[in-house]
Amino acid sequence: MTEFYIEYNPYTVECIFKKNGKVLGDNSKIGSKSDNRLQILLGESPNWKGLIEEIVDCCDDDQIDLSFRGRKIDYDDLRYAVDLFKGKAEFKMSFEETQNDSDVIAHLDSIFDEIKAKKLPEFEVKTAQGKDVFDAYEEVKNGLFEVSVIATMSSGKSTLINSLLHTELLPSENKACTATIARIIDNDEMDSFEAECYASDNQTVVYPKAQVDLDILKEYNSDPKVTFIDIEGSVPGIPSDKIKLCLRDTPGPNNSRDTNHERLTRSIIKRTNAVVLYVMNATQIGIKDDKQLLNDISSEMKLAGKQSRDRFIFVINKCDALDEEKGETLDRLINDVRDYLREFDIVDPTIIPTSARLALLIRKSRKGEKLSRKELQELQQIDDFVESDLLHFEEYASLTPTVKEKLRLKVSDYHKSEDDWDLEALIHTGVPAVEETICEYIDKYAYPMKINDAIKDIVGVLDELDMKSGFEKSIAKDKDQLEVVRKQISNAKKKHEEGKKISEQFKNRIGAFELDSNASDNEQKRVERELRKMSKEYDNQEKVDKTEATGKIQAWEETLNSYQKECEGKLNREIDVNLFKKGSEMLEDYSAHVRSILEDVKIDGFEFSKIQSFKQIKMDNVDQIIIDNETNRYRNEVRYRDNPERSGFWGKFKFWVPKKEEYTARVKDGVDVNVSEVVAQIMGTFSKSIKGNIKEMFNQADKQMADYKKTFIENVDNLDAEIERILQELEDSTAESKAIEKRVENNEQLSEWVSHKEEEIRTLLSF
Repeated sequence: MTEFYIEYNPYTVECIFKKNGKVLGDNSKIGSKSDNRLQILLGESPNWKGLIEEIVDCCDDDQIDLSFRGRKIDYDDLRYAVDLFKGKAEFKMSFEETQNDSDVIAHLDSIFDEIKAKKLPEFEVKTAQGKDVFDAYEEVKNGLFEVSVIATMSSGKSTLINSLLHTELLPSENKACTATIARIIDNDEMDSFEAECYASDNQTVVYPKAQVDLDILKEYNSDPKVTFIDIEGSVPGIPSDKIKLCLRDTPGPNNSRDTNHERLTRSIIKRTNAVVLYVMNATQIGIKDDKQLLNDISSEMKLAGKQSRDRFIFVINKCDALDEEKGETLDRLINDVRDYLREFDIVDPTIIPTSARLALLIRKSRKGEKLSRKELQELQQIDDFVESDLLHFEEYASLTPTVKEKLRLKVSDYHKSEDDWDLEALIHTGVPAVEETICEYIDKYAYPMKINDAIKDIVGVLDELDMKSGFEKSIAKDKDQLEVVRKQISNAKKKHEEGKKISEQFKNRIGAFELDSNASDNEQKRVERELRKMSKEYDNQEKVDKTEATGKIQAWEETLNSYQKECEGKLNREIDVNLFKKGSEMLEDYSAHVRSILEDVKIDGFEFSKIQSFKQIKMDNVDQIIIDNETNRYRNEVRYRDNPERSGFWGKFKFWVPKKEEYTARVKDGVDVNVSEVVAQIMGTFSKSIKGNIKEMFNQADKQMADYKKTFIENVDNLDAEIERILQELEDSTAESKAIEKRVENNEQLSEWVSHKEEEIRTLLSF
């Protein structure tokens, strides 16, 4: 039996892998992934089968003793991946749970205040935007964690959000709730809600900040000048002590007021640092409106392993509307939803059935809010939800063992007293399961990512100072080692100069990367064939009554509009995937190039990877390249701003707008219409328009590809220049042995302080 050990720290994003007690280093396939998130490693990616398969290959044994040290929430994911493994190897699993300080941010604040007070020049280096590492820390610390609620018509989306707010705040009428984009910022210290409204430019204030209720928000929603509503108040079920929550109520993509809503919805789907609640109507599964969205969600879920899957939560609302006596059982519904999602290649989704309406009424009642006669009547369902197993929705939900057990204990506690049966019924509505799943995502991903993002720049500077201090100490006390280092620096400079030819070859190779040059023409021809096929049913319809003709031509235009949306969505996904694939290939080439350069410039005790300026040139993932090449779309306002982490290809160009052929003016009452001719005219205009749009899309894709190549080529030049600068600096600083000794002596206290601070942070974040 082979022993395999994993230790995972999500705060520092460090994995330790051991095989039979020996640490796997960077030269091993698994060891080289030690700075990746565990959940990313559990998924598949290019040249990576997933951690469990890779462990099996590494051990080459059919009996593996797999032990894990870390948080239980991460161990559950590892165990789940092992359960899904279909190979021959058998796993014996063991787990050591670690503890960590829950109030990490407060301790970090104290440590970083001390570091800032030192006023060391290394920490005061400004970026192009005029910010230092402490500015970056504050930005990350005060950032928002977004939960976007997306749904098609009549799914009860606003009711679900209201149930999370414990009060009826957002209008739930379809007409009202589709007009604006509302963001609700969690502030647990507030006992009411305040809102401010903006026009479509995201800057012009339409209504200044004021206290609001349902009636006032109805007024805001009905005002065509209002596009954005920023609301602040408490979201009680999701604590904001670790991270501040932003609930985003997004209009459906089928909204008639603003076609940009579709673009916004799709960009939200691609924000890798946000949770998406996709709300479905239990009585209308599989409606036409959601197919494009589900295709986009499917594409996104395939990109980044388990974390990408976990951030999409499918909420089936209005499950209390099912009629069990007619065979409409929850089991059957959930199986139908799974089958439906599988059509879009969405496998193993998180599905939570709910009755948001009852959850909202229970919470309003508990707060002492006045209920209408109809609402009081609906509350009578409480006994049914307690007594009928068929209405225990949390039992049917896709929840982790931890969340299930937490809810089970609450149910057991509430069931003891009839006075608390409403709270038991509340859990059975499924809404608390949604809240707990969001909380679990925050604990598992969002909070550790926030900590890591907050500290990485400051810790990076400390690392660099510590490494340089240790390097100078080693050569100050050992003259022979100093001579060795001087020779290594001289050799490194020669090799680096010789290696510039390789850099030029690499740049030429990157320059040769292209998307398929025939793709645009092929796509236009395909569209033309499909349009001809679609119009065949209108052949030989030369004499049709005007009323009937109007219906036929309207149906034809609806078919074309639907086809256009489908075509646009499909092409965007394909281009996005191809750009991502090409970006990944270029990144792999670039990473290999960086490794080969570093092999040529090895200097004992000096680590290039710890130099901050070098880190900024090194690229670790394709998303980073995409971010570097996208125009930031920030909201220029003081309190909050949107920052899509990765919006993908969406948003690069204007939406396709169909051109309609006006035919009614040419037809008199009582005269038959030549439908075939009108259809041909409409199709001619439409075909020209859609082919023009396709050409524009591929032109944009080629431009984006050129931007990617430019980034890689510029980075190669910057890399060469930075290595040259560092080597020259090393040569100058090691020229005089007495100067080295003097620096070491002068910096002795600073060196000890840096080591102490670095150790203090690592101890705080260690288990």
